[in-house]
Amino acid sequence: MERTKLVVQGVRVAFINLLIVGIIGCSLRYFFIDPIPGFNYSYLLHAHSHLALLGWVFMVLFVLILHAYLPVETGRYKKYIYYFVILQLANVGMLFTFPFTGYALWSIVFSTIHALTAMLFAWVFIREVGSNITGPHSLSFQFVKWALVLLFVSNLAPFALGPVSATQGKTDLYYSLIYFYLHFQYNGWFTFGLLGLLLHQLEMQGVNTDHKLVKLGFLLKLLAVFPAYLLSVLWTSPGLIWNILGGVAAITQLVGLVLILVFVMRYLSVLLSAHSGVMKMLFFTGMAAVCTQHVLMLLSAFPALSSIAFARNVVIAYLHLVLLGFVTVWIFYQLIYLCVMEEYLASKLGFGLFFLAFLATESILVFQGVIGSSVVWLFSLAILQLLGFILLTMSIKNHKVAT
Repeated sequence: MERTKLVVQGVRVAFINLLIVGIIGCSLRYFFIDPIPGFNYSYLLHAHSHLALLGWVFMVLFVLILHAYLPVETGRYKKYIYYFVILQLANVGMLFTFPFTGYALWSIVFSTIHALTAMLFAWVFIREVGSNITGPHSLSFQFVKWALVLLFVSNLAPFALGPVSATQGKTDLYYSLIYFYLHFQYNGWFTFGLLGLLLHQLEMQGVNTDHKLVKLGFLLKLLAVFPAYLLSVLWTSPGLIWNILGGVAAITQLVGLVLILVFVMRYLSVLLSAHSGVMKMLFFTGMAAVCTQHVLMLLSAFPALSSIAFARNVVIAYLHLVLLGFVTVWIFYQLIYLCVMEEYLASKLGFGLFFLAFLATESILVFQGVIGSSVVWLFSLAILQLLGFILLTMSIKNHKVAT
């Protein structure tokens, strides 16, 4: 299969997963109106979260990174196609097990297959491709390489969940392992991967990214990502010193992000001048979301705000802010830039529905306690967002992908 077909078909598979995530999300919202007979809410929630992270974001980043850094002439695509197929089969397995059994034998088997394959992909890709990356793409690849390393690190946590659950039950340690996984997915794999792809985009336009702002920003982000995990477990009230350490890490990674974005903003004319208003909206929305995420992480270090930061509706709003407002929005931006998605009336309507549903849902989640009939509103917005995803799926092109 040639590179263009791999990109387009891989993205199409990921969008099918996204549609299923949206359907399950609508079902979860409906549960608060009228529980669905024969289904367990927590089981559906497991399916929703796993497919969102592994079926949507992982699969798209997998394709985009291959397209960016694996040279056509290497002839190594077949190996990665095998990886992609195994990963998607694991996603399908989780889809048909988690909703009906929750964490049980077969769902654990399929999630383990995905984790092991993802770790193998990260290891092989860094070894095979990293040694050949020189010159203009070396700095952006540092982001992608560490994104893959942090993907590997994040997948260590699920292997500990089984023994901890069997010996201690669902204790603080159990939930801390879940937050470990989410932290290194969100703040490691997703963030470093997307920043790397953005810098690669600049490099393809002739911009030299080997700049002190980018290098210092990368170093600060990398140094902070490990201790920043402390912010995810402050709900256990470990003591003021841990809040301080988490706060220092939050400041460090915020400064690192700002330095990188300051450099990127210098070249907005390269990134956006020749592109549509939709691309500009996607770019700035994603940037606003990732900056907001980093500020919220810093605020969560203050003990006075911890009870608010770890409230269930606020946590859900935060996770959606990152997954939809930052990660998904910048994925859409990359796909339009590569001409994988086409801009026409239906896709513009799809983006409009997506943004409307996202912003309204975030607002309702944050102020849920004072909004009447919030569960009905959230269900209606979930349907609206799903309609947006359907229209966006229809915009995927079939012709040549841009390099």
